[in-house]
Amino acid sequence: TMSSSCPLIIAAVIAAANAQCGPPDDARCTSWVQGGFCTSNFYTLDYRKATCGSVCNLCPTTPAAACAGTTENANCGNWKTNGYCANPGYTDAQKRNTCCRACFTPATACGAIYDNAGAITVNTGSTALSGMMPMPVPTISKIFVKSGCTMKLYNMMLTPANGSPFRGGDNFTPLVGDATTAIAYECTCP
Repeated sequence: TMSSSCPLIIAAVIAAANAQCGPPDDARCTSWVQGGFCTSNFYTLDYRKATCGSVCNLCPTTPAAACAGTTENANCGNWKTNGYCANPGYTDAQKRNTCCRACFTPATACGAIYDNAGAITVNTGSTALSGMMPMPVPTISKIFVKSGCTMKLYNMMLTPANGSPFRGGDNFTPLVGDATTAIAYECTCP
């Protein structure tokens, strides 16, 4: 009926504006999954991720899971070196399909910072990054910290952000509160 589909249409518009994976899933997901929501072509993938991403298993919690089911092209290492992963001429879907591990798995000694657009800023350098570094983006949505490493986020110099420090476990950590607007970070590994 029209009255029951109106909230769904409004939710679709809101989800389209913010189509990132993230908790919590809609409370109605369990019943929607039984009706085929997770695999329905009627809804966009972004909408399904934003609405029921966890229940539909569309929002991986680890870099390895993000690339599950993809086959890495043998040339990905060379392509990445030559700028393929950063080339705006290829869509993220194309990059995931051909070089998911090379382009989307944090290949760093310590961790990675993700902004709200999904772009990755990876720590580079030696096996241990020490000292505070300025935050490369104004707002961050999640971080990845390698197992055994620690990432500290700071809002004001020497003032740890909410939840900081974050200990590595090879999982993505969604951020909330003042951690999303941190101005500096420090990432260290043993």
